Amino acid sequence: MKIKNSRQYSVISKQERIKNLSTVCCLRSANQKGVTLIELVITMVLMGIVALVVANALSTGIMGNLVTDNRKEGLDQARVAMERMAKEIRNTRSLIDVGTATASEFCFINTEGTRIDFRYETPNIRRLEGGGACPGGAGAGDILSTNITDFKLKNPDGTDLDSTTLATTKRIVITITSTMGTEAVQLQSEVWPRNL
Repeated sequence: MKIKNSRQYSVISKQERIKNLSTVCCLRSANQKGVTLIELVITMVLMGIVALVVANALSTGIMGNLVTDNRKEGLDQARVAMERMAKEIRNTRSLIDVGTATASEFCFINTEGTRIDFRYETPNIRRLEGGGACPGGAGAGDILSTNITDFKLKNPDGTDLDSTTLATTKRIVITITSTMGTEAVQLQSEVWPRNL
């Protein structure tokens, strides 16, 4: 059916209008194949959100694993030094045989007559066996532990260790802090030398 007027208009069927509208709006009709731009953009946005969530979860897991590894390594470093020092300091022969007792060094003669010197030189704890008089000297001895950021030999009341207070307290508090990466681990132990 045609309308007559000064201008000629043709009547467009409903199906043709829907077809034209879907072309303009980037929507596809039932008989068209393929993907529209809007569907592609929505899919990309959703995939991006899913990828962000998965990446965040993986990143958190990896960081947690790294923190755990650093703490374990720091703990291992501090534990090795702590156990060795505690074991050997217990075997101090007598108070007279303590050559040096400071916050960063302890030099003594053990029950077997061997001179032992434990000394902190940033970032290492060194152990010198034998040698002449105490102290053994900078750089001397084997590295007992590394990556140590703090080392203190103290009296039980918290003051720095010295030979005069050692005679009355008869205990040594050893504090070792080991740092790996950004993780710090601190160990503390008290030692009672047997013959003091």
